[in-house]
Amino acid sequence: MKDSTLTLSIPESAPFSFPEKETDYNAWVNEVVLSSKEFTLETTTFQGSSLQLNSPTWIIFMLVIGFSCLAISRSVYKKRFRMLYKTLGNWKLSKQIIRYEKVYTHPVNILMSFNFILLFPLFFSILYVRLYNPSTNIGQVYFYILAPLVIYLLVKLICYQFSAWLWNEKGVIEEYLFQSNLFNKYLGVVFLILTSLVVYSQIELTSLAFIALGAVGLSTVFQLSRGVMIGLENGKHLFFIIAYLCTLEILPWLVFGKLITTSL
Repeated sequence: MKDSTLTLSIPESAPFSFPEKETDYNAWVNEVVLSSKEFTLETTTFQGSSLQLNSPTWIIFMLVIGFSCLAISRSVYKKRFRMLYKTLGNWKLSKQIIRYEKVYTHPVNILMSFNFILLFPLFFSILYVRLYNPSTNIGQVYFYILAPLVIYLLVKLICYQFSAWLWNEKGVIEEYLFQSNLFNKYLGVVFLILTSLVVYSQIELTSLAFIALGAVGLSTVFQLSRGVMIGLENGKHLFFIIAYLCTLEILPWLVFGKLITTSL
């Protein structure tokens, strides 16, 4: 067996001292452990803040649906999805899609429009409840925003189609409707991201609200600008174009906002 004893030579500066003699190893270890307790540092603890997720299950389900719509459009219909976001800055490509493809019935258009209809009211309903009225049921607020939005989009589509038939301007109206729906699809992606940040992040809600309003305002400006360009390219008078867009675009949003504020 090996010798379990050793000869220790402890310097004067050592924090604890042992006699210079042959010492049993086990006894030495025990004494070191006992002596080390005198030199332990005080433990400092930090209390972190926990993220409270009080979102109902159905909100998480809505986000899953939104990301699923985006994933299916991106993975299954790659070519069409690529063309869709390229039309934002490519005027000729947007006209090509309108001329040769079925704009409304394509799965990408359906999925991305459905994404906008679900996520736009969801974001603002969560924002309203958390910022202004925490005691209100989010589902009720969501319905108050969703129902007028769906009605507005349907009435808007009917009015445009009727005006196209009335004035025999189907080509012009179809082109503008595509541009209008295009920006709604982009807004659907924006509100999918913003709603996820509202639910899962600790970013200040007022900052997200300003970003959302800025995105809606910017989208509206681009949409109206393209409407004016489409009208001028087709030889329409500028006054007629502005009056038409204000009647069917700006005025309904003002009524929609007034209806929501009155209901809430």
